[in-house]
Amino acid sequence: MDINTELSGMLFNNLPLMKQFNKDAYKDAFKDYCDRYSSLFSCIDEAYTSSEDKRAYLMGLAGDFAALAKGEYDKLGKRSEKEHFLIDNNMVLTVYLFPALVNAGRESCKELAQVMADAWNDSFKGTKLSVGTFEEIDGGFKRKLCYITTAVCRSLKKDDDCYELQTLRNYRDGYLLNSDEGREVVETYYDIAPTIVNRINKTDGSADTYRDIFDRYISPCINLIEAGNNEECRKLYSDMVYSLRDRYM
Repeated sequence: MDINTELSGMLFNNLPLMKQFNKDAYKDAFKDYCDRYSSLFSCIDEAYTSSEDKRAYLMGLAGDFAALAKGEYDKLGKRSEKEHFLIDNNMVLTVYLFPALVNAGRESCKELAQVMADAWNDSFKGTKLSVGTFEEIDGGFKRKLCYITTAVCRSLKKDDDCYELQTLRNYRDGYLLNSDEGREVVETYYDIAPTIVNRINKTDGSADTYRDIFDRYISPCINLIEAGNNEECRKLYSDMVYSLRDRYM
C-alpha cells in the first residue's frame, strides 16, 4: 500500500461526503469513512512502530500531504476557485479526516492528525485548523447548539450565556417549536448551521461576516421579540437561515 497516495485520497476522494454532514446522516457516513480506511491506519501504525525517528516519519507524511494539496491549489487561477478549494478541503479535514485518525485508537494516527493540521496551517497562511473528535462534532447536533448565533456572539466578545443567546433560545423553545413552520426552520437550521459556521471560519473577513449577521438579523430579531412581534421575527429568522444556506452551501 502506498501510504502517501491513500492518505491524500482520504481528502481528495471524499468531497461529496459533505452532503452527508447533517444530524441524520453524519454518524453513518463517518463510520463508513473510518471502515474504508482501517487498513491504512494499520499500515501507518506499522511503519511508525518500525521507524527509528517516529516524529520525523510523521512529519514526512504530513509535509508530503500538505505539499501535494498546495500544488493543486497553486494550479488554480481564480481567487474564487482557490477560496472554494480551501473551504471544501478544510471541511473534509476537520469533519472527517482528522476525527477518523483520532478515532483509529492508535497513538501514531492521533499524533499524525495534529502534525497534519500544523503542516496544513503552515502551507495555507491564515488557515487555523484544529483537531477535533467525532464525539465533539456529533455532540453539537445532539445538544442543538445555536451554532450561528453562538459564533456571532463569540466573535463580538459576548459570553455564551449573553442576553442575545438566552433570548433567542427561549424564543426557539417557546415559540418556533410550537408551530409546523417554526419546527421546519429550526430543523433546517440544525442541519446546515455547523457547515455554515465552519465555512465562515475558514474565510478571510469572518469577523466582518459575523458583524453583518448580527446587524442584519440577530439584533433586529431581538428587537422584534422584545416588541412581541414573534411572527415577524420568525420570517426574519427564516430569511437568515435560507440566505446563509444559499451563500455558503
